[in-house]
Amino acid sequence: MTLSPPVAFHIASGSICASLILLRSLYRVLFRCRVHHQSCYRRWRLDDTYMALALLPLAGRTACISLSFMLNPSETTAPATAAEAAAQNMLVAQLDVNRIVSLKLHLPGRIFYALFLWTLKLCLLTFYSRFVSILPRGKIAIKILRWFIILSFCAVVVTTLVECHPLELVWELQTDPSYPACRRALANLLTMAICNACTNVALVVLPFPILRNTRLSRKAQIQLGFLFGIGAIVVMITILRLPFILRQPVSQQARSMWASIEVLCSCVVANTAFFYSVVKDSQHQHDDRAHHTSTVQEVNFYLQSLPSSPGDGRTQLAKQQATVSTA
Repeated sequence: MTLSPPVAFHIASGSICASLILLRSLYRVLFRCRVHHQSCYRRWRLDDTYMALALLPLAGRTACISLSFMLNPSETTAPATAAEAAAQNMLVAQLDVNRIVSLKLHLPGRIFYALFLWTLKLCLLTFYSRFVSILPRGKIAIKILRWFIILSFCAVVVTTLVECHPLELVWELQTDPSYPACRRALANLLTMAICNACTNVALVVLPFPILRNTRLSRKAQIQLGFLFGIGAIVVMITILRLPFILRQPVSQQARSMWASIEVLCSCVVANTAFFYSVVKDSQHQHDDRAHHTSTVQEVNFYLQSLPSSPGDGRTQLAKQQATVSTA
């Protein structure tokens, strides 16, 4: 069976994301330090759990969107005619069922899409919290942002489910393409874009204060700033895709294409620090033996890891002269 370009694109982007997540998870599991010392980041952490869990909504979203376009490639929302059924060698009733199922799949597809992105946000927040929480008011900032992420996700889900009332209007076949207007899901589109952009901006800004408390070289600070700021790419995509989508009659194909691009970029951004650490680790031949002072004071900074305990983090920060460790 030959896949249409949209379906192939969604499957390819989902497969790339899944590969990145699986590579990260396998590395954490298979390449642990033989001795767990403070500079060792090769251990499974809470942010890795969030990243692994993101595979579930990623698979769900890819399956829903791909199956939706396979059942209804033309995105038709009108009842099937005898001519259309004959052209596809199907019964009229079966073609109607395919179109209804295709429209129904839009709802879980949108929720899985949001769940994947918001799981990555929690992954990044947990990652940042290991060093941001040692700053003054750092714990408060983490707690506020965590609740902001949770509540914004709830807002997206509620908007998705209540925009059409009753919900059956979403998949009801109608000859009038303008009815119902809620089927265009503009409220979902705008709520998703606003909440996504705001939470991403907060995650980009959150870790930058730590740079003021480091004694790293200028090169290391620039590298760290780049890793923190790369999330701005996702913010730009979120904002820029709106006019492209709204320029058309809110085509589901256009929405899904841009959503897949955003999913892919978000996954790359969320894993950039990890793969940067792996590259640096391979260059500096990370020591599996007990931790020693020269490793801590190593000038060539690469994303190591703070202890999860805030108290231990303060002690470690004092010992290392405010040298940041993150992955």
